[in-house]
Parts: sequence; C-alpha cells; structure tokens
Amino acid sequence: MAIQRMDGDLELSLLRTFLAVVDCGSLGKAADATEMTQSAVSQQMLRLEKIVGEKLFARGRNGITLTHHGELLMAYANRAVDLNQEMLVRLRGEKVGGRVELGMSNGVALAGLAPAMERFQAFHPDMELRVVVAAPAKLDAMLTAGDLHLAISEPTFTHRVPAATWRVPLIWAAQKDLNIDQSQTVPLVWFEGPCRWQNDMLDSLRKSGREGRVTFQSTSLDAVLTATLSGLGIAALPAEVIRRSRLVLLQSASLPPAPTIEFGLFQAIALPKGAQTLLEVIQTSTFKPTQKPQMNGESGLLPESRVWPSSVSA
Repeated sequence: MAIQRMDGDLELSLLRTFLAVVDCGSLGKAADATEMTQSAVSQQMLRLEKIVGEKLFARGRNGITLTHHGELLMAYANRAVDLNQEMLVRLRGEKVGGRVELGMSNGVALAGLAPAMERFQAFHPDMELRVVVAAPAKLDAMLTAGDLHLAISEPTFTHRVPAATWRVPLIWAAQKDLNIDQSQTVPLVWFEGPCRWQNDMLDSLRKSGREGRVTFQSTSLDAVLTATLSGLGIAALPAEVIRRSRLVLLQSASLPPAPTIEFGLFQAIALPKGAQTLLEVIQTSTFKPTQKPQMNGESGLLPESRVWPSSVSA
C-alpha cells in the first residue's frame, strides 16, 4: 500500500538500520545491535518508508516480513553499502598487499562475518587472507606466538580483552517435514568442539523437562545445514542463516528459547596495515560489533555486550 512520500535521499545510516532489522528479525534486537533505542529504530524505519513512499514491512503471525518493496530495497541497500566501502577505498588510494593470518574457532560461521570477508577480498585483491580454524585455546596460543594477526572466538575461553564483541541470538530450525513429539528426546545437530553455548542449550532443555541427544556434529556450517536439511535433528541458527537456507523455524515443539552466543575479535599487539584494514572492515560491517572503549588506565573491563535486534515486532 502506497504511503505519503517525503522528499529526501536514501541515507546510508537509514539503509544500515534497515538491513539490521532485516537480518535480526525485530526492531528490539536491531536496536541492541545498532546501539539505538527501539523508538529510534522505529522512527528511522517510518522515515525510510516515507522517503520510499511504500510500506517495507508487513506484520504476520510469525513476526514481520518484507513486502515486495522491502525485498527490492534490501537488494539495493546491500549494493549501496558495499559501493560506499568501495568508493572510500578507491578515493583514499588505499592499496594493501601482503598476507593476513586470521584464526576462527568452531562455530564462528554463525557470527555473520562472511559478507565482511568477501568485501575485504573484493576491495583488496592484492591481499592474501589465510584463515585457520582451531580450538579457542590454540588460537590464543597462536596469537601469543605471533602466528596470527587476528582471531575470532568465544571470549569465555581467553583472558584477553576483545577489540569488539558480538552477541548473536539463535533460533530453532529444522527440515520442514520433521515432527518432534513433546515426549520425545530432542535430536540435536551441532558444532563439534568446546562450545559453552551448546552446553547451556542442553541445560536449558533439561530445565524445561526435555532431554537432548546429539545425532550429528561437525566443524563445518555447511555440514550442519546439510544434516539438518536431511532431518537428522534440529539446530540453533541465526535468522540470517535460516533465511538463506531451506530450513524452517521450529515453533510447535514446546522448546525453550534457543541461546544467544557471543564472539570476541582479538588482535595481536602489533598489526600490519593489511590486518588493520581487515579489522576495520569487520568493525564497520552491517552487523556492527560493540567497540572496545577507550582505556583511562583505571579499568580494562568492557561494558556489557549489546544484543542484536530480532524482527520488526516490539
């Protein structure tokens, strides 16, 4: 339905907020992710709709969805954000070469950083990016030894202070024909290796009177998705991962809410220019992490991490 159009340009700040709402699934989670109030996010979306002259969101039983114009804007918004980054790189004459060593723990694929990695390599083709997947303890040792420039893992496994943190809410997902009786043990598909949030997930199931049983585990997100699509069990995944797969939200199995996971971005003491550029690309990606505060010498503690927004419901 058309609405009264307001003159104005499509500002990047409005488009970034719009993409945060789309990816997180709600105004509330988007507000946390962008460090804005829910009212401010709502006002920005209303302003965006007035500039476009069309409704972008529709409310339904399963939360908010994009209208036809919302889907169209999402494609253009992603291109506009990427083009802005490309223009800055070209106009500043930034040419970075060399090699960057990035470490990731199992499950970091859930942090939603693939677009940032793709942008980095597209804008800096002369830079070689080497990614190492290992347990958090090994990543910590490799940072100390100088074998890594940056590492992304769960902050609970290290005493280091992260340069940034993400909190990503997960949602139960399953193959569309999978049925789980309330008296049945819950079949789980999850990531292999030390993972505190998965242990919390089992505890949450037990407290709700359900038992969980791991039917498949892998270090690969693709393998986890394939196993879930095959009906081997259910998985806790971010809304964006579910949206891009053929999985459906699991809403009728009387399950407790899926957990929220936290990731930290850690850096070596000295960073070469290429690693510093990658750090900046990650920190300015669509999902903006909580930045490390300036230290005044009094405390090295980080403020509580902010949770990302979910759907445009309150």
